[in-house]
Amino acid sequence: MKTCPSCRKVYEDETLVFCLDDGARLERERSALDPNATWNLPTPGATVASPRPALPTAQSTITSRPGQFQVGSPQVGADGDRSASGRGPWPWVLAIVLVLGVSGVLTAWLLTRGRADEVGKYGSPTPAPSASVGPTPVPTPRADEKPTPKATPDATPDATPKPTAMPTKERPKPMFTVLDNMTLNGSRITYYPRPSFGLCQADCSRNANCKGFTWIRPGAYNPGDSAMCYLMSAVTARIPHSCCISAVRN
Repeated sequence: MKTCPSCRKVYEDETLVFCLDDGARLERERSALDPNATWNLPTPGATVASPRPALPTAQSTITSRPGQFQVGSPQVGADGDRSASGRGPWPWVLAIVLVLGVSGVLTAWLLTRGRADEVGKYGSPTPAPSASVGPTPVPTPRADEKPTPKATPDATPDATPKPTAMPTKERPKPMFTVLDNMTLNGSRITYYPRPSFGLCQADCSRNANCKGFTWIRPGAYNPGDSAMCYLMSAVTARIPHSCCISAVRN
C-alpha cells in the first residue's frame, strides 16, 4: 500500500505514483516493505508528468433537438424526387394557366352557340340591294309601236277663294267706368285738391286699395271753391248730382 505524505490518503493500487488529490508523491508504508523486493526506480533524466485532477464533465444545457434550429432542406423520397415543399411555385403557375385556358375555351364556345341560336331564331339577315351605278337604261321604242297618247287632265273650274275671317281683337276693358254727374258714398281713403279729373283718376289707379273716386268740379258748391279729389276704398251707393264726376274700378 502507498500513502500520501500530505493528506495521509492510503492507496492500495501499486501502480499509482502520485496522489490524486494534491499530486504529492506517494510513499510506501514501512511495514509493507519487503526487504527482498526489487525497487523499480525511474530512469534518470525522465520526467514523470504529474497527473491532473479529473475535471467534472460539463452537462449540456440544450433542451431542444439540434434539428429544430437547422434550415430545413427539401426532403428527398426513395425514388429521388423532391417533396411538394421543394418544388417551388411552378406547379401553381401551371395550374392557373390551365384553369384560364379552359375558361377561355368555354367562354368562346358559349358565345358561338349564342350567335348560332340567334341566327336560327331570326334567320339570316337579308342583304340590302346594292345601288346600281350609272343612269337607268331607257327602253328604245320600236318602229311599229304607236305612241300612247297622254291623258289630258280635265279642266277644273277655278274655285273662288273665300275670304279668310280675320280674328276679332277684343278691346281691353278700361280700368274705370266713368259716371258723369254722379257722386259716391262709401269708405273714404283720403281727399285733397286736384285740378283735373285725369289727375284724380291716375291717383286712384296707382293705389291698390282704391275701388272708386269722385272729382268735385271747382265752385260746385260755393264760388271760388277749388276742385277736390275723393278716393274711396269701398263704394256703397251712387247718388246723381251735377257737382261731380265719379268712376268705379272694374
